[in-house]
Amino acid sequence: MPEIEHVKQDVLNRVPAEFRPLLNLERLTAWTLDRQREHTADLSAYEAAHAAFDTALRSQYVDGDGKFAARWRARKVNRHWKTLARASRDAANASQQLRTAYADHVRTVAALPAQREQKALERAERRRWGGEIAAKSLHKTAAAMARPAQGEAQAGETAGQGPPAPAGAPVRGIGDLFKKGA
Repeated sequence: MPEIEHVKQDVLNRVPAEFRPLLNLERLTAWTLDRQREHTADLSAYEAAHAAFDTALRSQYVDGDGKFAARWRARKVNRHWKTLARASRDAANASQQLRTAYADHVRTVAALPAQREQKALERAERRRWGGEIAAKSLHKTAAAMARPAQGEAQAGETAGQGPPAPAGAPVRGIGDLFKKGA
């Protein structure tokens, strides 16, 4: 079952055997469609029974009843029929939502390795670019420190400028700038 390849075997063994096949999306779809059909059939039966009870109970007239007395008495029974119908409607909707949510979950789990690989490539690319930018900046700084400032004698130093580095030697790090001038 491809949907459960990321589930550990000991966890899978704890799932009861009759529910283990439901971890397959195709089998879960068939199972939830069956449940949805059952709940929809129950709903139509409850609505038909409710209509029959409502008609019968509202027509029970007792001497001395007011205009709406039969309706008020029928409400106490009809409330329970409506609750049954609502529960079946909610159960049918819940089975459909279960099927949709599990399909989304399976797609998400299947897409995670590719997404993580893409993020790792992007992260490596950002690091590479950051390294290139830092190296470029370092070489610019080294070149600026190696050439003398305009209008200044070559032998002296000015504030913010280190002693000139020997020409021709590559500068690899900021520490090398200070070691070469000493």
